[in-house]
Amino acid sequence: MFFLSPRASHLLRRTGETLSRPFTLSLASVTAFRLLLSFAVLYDLLRWRLPWFSAWYTDGGLFRGDEVYRLIPPVFPFFFGHPLLSYLLFALIVLATLLFGLGYRPRAMALLAGVLLLALDARNPWLLNTGHVLMPAFLLLSVLLPLEGSWGIGAALFRGPVPEAVRTPVLLPFLLLAFTAYFLNAVAKNFEAYFARADAVANALISYSTVLGVLFAERFPGVLPWLSRYTWLVEAGAPLVLLLPLWPLRLLGVGLLMSLHLGFLLFLDVGNFPLVMLAFLALFVPPEAWRLLGGFWERLRGEAKAVVHFDGGCGFCARISEVLVRLLLARAEIRPAEGEALALLEARRSWVVELWGRYYLEGRGFQALLLASPFRPLALLWHLPGFAWLADRAYRLVADRRPSPAWTRAHLPALAFRPPGRLQVALALLFSLAYGTYSLHGPWDYGKAPETLAGSLGVLGLDLRWGHFSPKPYEYSLWIGAVGVTFTGRTVDPWRVLVGLAPEYRPEEVPRFPVLLSGGEHWRKVWWGADPKKPSGELRVRGLARYLCRFWNDRHAPTDWIASVTLYRYWARPGWERPERALLAHVPCPAEGRLLEVEP
Repeated sequence: MFFLSPRASHLLRRTGETLSRPFTLSLASVTAFRLLLSFAVLYDLLRWRLPWFSAWYTDGGLFRGDEVYRLIPPVFPFFFGHPLLSYLLFALIVLATLLFGLGYRPRAMALLAGVLLLALDARNPWLLNTGHVLMPAFLLLSVLLPLEGSWGIGAALFRGPVPEAVRTPVLLPFLLLAFTAYFLNAVAKNFEAYFARADAVANALISYSTVLGVLFAERFPGVLPWLSRYTWLVEAGAPLVLLLPLWPLRLLGVGLLMSLHLGFLLFLDVGNFPLVMLAFLALFVPPEAWRLLGGFWERLRGEAKAVVHFDGGCGFCARISEVLVRLLLARAEIRPAEGEALALLEARRSWVVELWGRYYLEGRGFQALLLASPFRPLALLWHLPGFAWLADRAYRLVADRRPSPAWTRAHLPALAFRPPGRLQVALALLFSLAYGTYSLHGPWDYGKAPETLAGSLGVLGLDLRWGHFSPKPYEYSLWIGAVGVTFTGRTVDPWRVLVGLAPEYRPEEVPRFPVLLSGGEHWRKVWWGADPKKPSGELRVRGLARYLCRFWNDRHAPTDWIASVTLYRYWARPGWERPERALLAHVPCPAEGRLLEVEP
């Protein structure tokens, strides 16, 4: 039998530890991923989808449910029928996402929010960009991570130390997604557009630019070729750096990739995609970086340390103090009250939180804990009129009705941290094998992937195609215009009213900021690329035209109702004085408000 010498065995073990460092997952990184992802989802839901919910997701909007599901049968057909049910399901998505961000049963909340988001997306699939596709996918994949160990309501129940990081194979699917999203797409790019001619960023700004992007391109045109080269080099090189065992290099790779998405966020109108990808990249921040950040924070906040004095005979008091200190990440010591603190506790029937030699009672005890925590700015709430009174009333509501020991054990159990188990590891390896096989057939042609494999991944929205990294961006700007003719013969543009611009109809202009006439990323997805000769394209332009009829006439007196709407797609290249246009649809709008079908 072959035996290694102790020195060789030690060397082999050290080599294995070094090579496995890219699979070291910081629980702080999981926390950042969870918080950023929940923020991206909530921002998209509340900022964009909720204001246009009736237009995008109800039968009184762009499309009826049966029209959509006839063309694209859904896996989870929850969002159809009565609008009230759809609004309730939408509220459930918001609640589940919020609880996921707060760390309350994060695994269950991720599953619930992910499945319902897939159902919502299936109700109107023509709104989706890559960010929308990634949100439910990342929520579902997050169940592989040690979510309970990251900061939140659940982690506050732990008793005993929680490791700073865990070395686990469950990070493999995320590394694979990063490799596919960046490296394989860099290989598939038009090299001349991104590096030789280096006009890719300039063309992307022409097609997708925000107002800030237009101003940047006008002010600094000489920088754009270098940004094209920078984009290609970062996408091709940074994913490989994530696999290196040296944490400063991995941190550099994360920072470079994040810089791309910060640029997308500022200068390109690509929806929530940059926010979702920033959340994804936060997973790869090494634990050493968080350790440095924690040391900086400790020096910044100085010697602030609280002492929580609780009633020694009250088990609930001791447990809730532990939970609050963990939840607020406060630097605090918990001890049974003695001496002066005990006398004050008995006289006021309140816990006593000591900070900087001062005693804080009742609701102000929370203020003291906040002052000794990273959430210190929240302590300013006590300066608002009436807030201190509300905090005291809330404290008394609980303190005067102390729960029993049985209730405390049931609802505030003492949990122990567990790293990802065998089931999570097995699922991570299974997904990595399936998606690795699938992604090697792309990104240029996912149609070559085995149908069974693609269908299996597609059921849960995990057939990620990464279409945001176009090999060669468009070289022209696109926007939409609508010609509405009132019964009095006046010509108006209901589309401009819909997107919040003046209603004057000016068909011959090339706008300086096309994004303002595109409707933004969500509306643009409805009409961009819609071919009226195809069933889905015909439904998209017909639905938009008939919705504009209803939108205008519902907001104007009958004397100003429009009799018809004609939709055009406009486009222009840089330097053009007049745009070109193509007819999309023409819809008569009867005076009584009923809508006719689109004429051929």
